[in-house]
Amino acid sequence: MWLTQLLERNRQCFPDRTALVDERRSVTWAELHDRTARIAQGLAGLGVQSGDRVAVLSLDRIEVLESYFALARLGAVFVPVNHSLIASEVTGITERTGASAVIGEAALLERHPDLPVKLRIAFESEEFAELADTPVNAALPVVPDDAVAAILHTSATTGQAKGVTVDQGSFRAIALGWLALAAPTDDMVMVNCCPLYHGSMVVSLTYMAAGATVVLMPGFKPQKALSLIEEHRATHVWLVPQMLRFMLQTKGLQSADLSSLREVLYGAAPMPLEVYKEAAERLGCGFRHVYGMTEVGGPFVTLGPAEHPDLQGELPDQIPAGRVIPGMSARVLDTDDTELGPEAIGEVVVRGPGIMHGYWNDPAATAEVTVDGWIRTGDLGYLDRAGRIHLVDRRKDLIIRAGQNVYPAEIERALRAHPKVLDAAVVGIPDADYGEVPLAYAVAVEGTQPAELMSHLAGQLAPYKRPRRIELIDEVPRNPAGKILKKLLRT
Repeated sequence: MWLTQLLERNRQCFPDRTALVDERRSVTWAELHDRTARIAQGLAGLGVQSGDRVAVLSLDRIEVLESYFALARLGAVFVPVNHSLIASEVTGITERTGASAVIGEAALLERHPDLPVKLRIAFESEEFAELADTPVNAALPVVPDDAVAAILHTSATTGQAKGVTVDQGSFRAIALGWLALAAPTDDMVMVNCCPLYHGSMVVSLTYMAAGATVVLMPGFKPQKALSLIEEHRATHVWLVPQMLRFMLQTKGLQSADLSSLREVLYGAAPMPLEVYKEAAERLGCGFRHVYGMTEVGGPFVTLGPAEHPDLQGELPDQIPAGRVIPGMSARVLDTDDTELGPEAIGEVVVRGPGIMHGYWNDPAATAEVTVDGWIRTGDLGYLDRAGRIHLVDRRKDLIIRAGQNVYPAEIERALRAHPKVLDAAVVGIPDADYGEVPLAYAVAVEGTQPAELMSHLAGQLAPYKRPRRIELIDEVPRNPAGKILKKLLRT
């Protein structure tokens, strides 16, 4: 009952404080508590029962979170769906999860008229309005924390998204562990720039557990994000590094009053050092790294403001991911699944009450990512002697050139260090002599030549790490979470 208890506590402690804000309206904690209870009662009247899966298809808005809380209160399972997916992908998710209903924005539901569900409810419809007015005249079920609450789909950078099943106990474990380190205060206001349809939404739920006001955006726009921070006197903003880069390039940054901002929370992709340096200088606030994984329940490692690089000193090659939160455990394993000591590079694995039950109806895929109760992250990294995790690269992206490990992330950092390079990505390609070699893609200012960038890399990287060639492109393809779509680059 964690999600219900969250609402009950905040209604009791902060009834008149604003809980959620979007471009249409806002709700207090008392209103959010009462509306979700009524929506839950109304859905029960329409036949939605404990264990039923209900797809939610929408841009970020208050009704999305109202639906999540209402379904959790019933013991039903909410299935967030990426609104940018094509029809066959949306249909595939509803079919694989066995969703009996879909709730969402009318315009998005109209794009998918043939979904195999019995019940369709648009947020803008009279039917949804009636749900929110349903009298609560019957006891709602008591839902155990170990019952599946959500099926969250992975970002699918390499193939079909997998449905990750998590329970309310996972949300609770991550929230309490995270907030133990994040030092919440009663006046937190967080602008959420990230979508609510995948694991990144756990960050919003976590700060809501502390009573924070969460401001939602229907889609990221850098100028709008700046305006929302200023308008709502936001203390926190949650985004991915690429979003921060766009905000720094926005002319409105010069005139925006961001003096209320205390922390920039960032994750999903490495933070380029030049972006961090410029943002720290111009924003004048703290930074908190968010390292998480949907299969692990969300954010399980953080690096707080005090541990971020000091701009007055020499910047490191990269910023550490941080320390694991209380309640969760992390190790680094070699290829034989033997635990490695400090400074040794291997795969990061995680265990604790936040981890998933498994992939929905896919025991084979679940077995692939588990080892003795630990979840394989697929990330290569190491632990330093202070217990901080340093990420090196994705395991599947590792390039083995004639028996030598080449990490694309290292080449990408070196390329981005060139003043004319705006973004970069590196993949491995087959080679008859060496087995595999790096191929680099770069987004650079007009007039930049690949030879110039190759010369730069010669002073940055050992010969075996240098790419076979550099191709200039207009944009590095990324998913909405900011992760590079390397599958597209390879093909």
